Amino acid sequence: MKLQMFTYVDGIDEAVAFYKEVFDAAIGENWKNKDGSYELCELKLSRGVSFWAAERKGVSAIEGEVNTGNIMQMCIRYDKTDVPKLEKAYEMLKAGALKLLHPLQPAPWTSHSCDLIDKYGLRWCLMVG
Repeated sequence: MKLQMFTYVDGIDEAVAFYKEVFDAAIGENWKNKDGSYELCELKLSRGVSFWAAERKGVSAIEGEVNTGNIMQMCIRYDKTDVPKLEKAYEMLKAGALKLLHPLQPAPWTSHSCDLIDKYGLRWCLMVG
């Protein structure tokens, strides 16, 4: 069994380019529309971790409805050796963020932790641990 995270965003092509840079991600499986834009795209982060993105207004979304579900958070746990990658991702996600819930700082359970809602409305937790 494998849990696969899937998110719907407005402006999929811009979001894919953004997350690719934020996480140094590779493009995995993907499907494109006739105009060359993404319909679905897998972003491969590292060590077999990936998530999928799709256009919120595309054929894979629930047409005519807001597709929100309950609040979900994408939590990425970095190794201690990857702190520079965590800091880079944090700075990029923080730029234009809709809400900074918890800035990057130590927490009782880790040396680095943050919680924010990025410019595409996705909630992220980045931490060492």
